[in-house]
Amino acid sequence: MLEIGALAFASPWMLAALAALPVLWWLLRVTPPTPRLLGFPPLRLLLLLRKQEETPARTPWWLILMRMVLAALVILALAHPILNPGTALTGSGPLVLVIDDGWSTAARWPQREQAIAAMIDRAERADRPVVLLTTAPSRPG
Repeated sequence: MLEIGALAFASPWMLAALAALPVLWWLLRVTPPTPRLLGFPPLRLLLLLRKQEETPARTPWWLILMRMVLAALVILALAHPILNPGTALTGSGPLVLVIDDGWSTAARWPQREQAIAAMIDRAERADRPVVLLTTAPSRPG
């Protein structure tokens, strides 16, 4: 994981595609060659019609800039940016969460849920399995 200040990238190797943006810029500026005109008698009536739209000889600079910015944003999105990634998990095995889920913890349960979700998110980023153990006895059913 590559960290730049408060921003981290889960797939930093995708940022290497940013180096290909100049090649993309060059490709977007290239215009196809003009078509050759061949005389075909049945199309003579079509040639007499007025042209309603014309194709510019070059792509406008603002359109190229917009496409380049869009390509850069897609590349950055594919690198999976994470804002404030927190500390990484230590160890290498599965993450074992022992959760006290008795009646006495009900008052602060939303805060516990947030902490549990954050730990599961960190384990998911590290591709580690999660094991949940609860302390309250289950009801016989």
